[in-house]
Amino acid sequence: MLTKDWSNLIQFDKDYKQQDVNALLQQWSSVKEQIHRGYEQKSIEVQSHMLQAISLYNNLLVEVSDTEIFDANDMKLYEVLPLNGEERYEFVVTHPSHFAAYRQLSELFEETTKKIARLRIMYK
Repeated sequence: MLTKDWSNLIQFDKDYKQQDVNALLQQWSSVKEQIHRGYEQKSIEVQSHMLQAISLYNNLLVEVSDTEIFDANDMKLYEVLPLNGEERYEFVVTHPSHFAAYRQLSELFEETTKKIARLRIMYK
């Protein structure tokens, strides 16, 4: 049976700056709207908006974690990552023009935000 190596875990940073996270989530909200409209209008700009949204998600992970840089190879080590987050993130990154990837990224943002709140309460 494989077990997770907790010694390399990228831990939640309980001292993160809430205003920075709020700014990232506001940017996500704006980009999410553009992506949604882009899919409705079958716009070719959807992929560029998705890449911007993926970058925002990467920034969110770094902002609330005890690390300075994002490395996709370390995805499974982020304490704030939701269930199956690594596989879902990989799908989003490899298929940014698919509507299903947009839905997965939206869920990742929502679930990560909930997990951040839960960890913040735990570490108080």
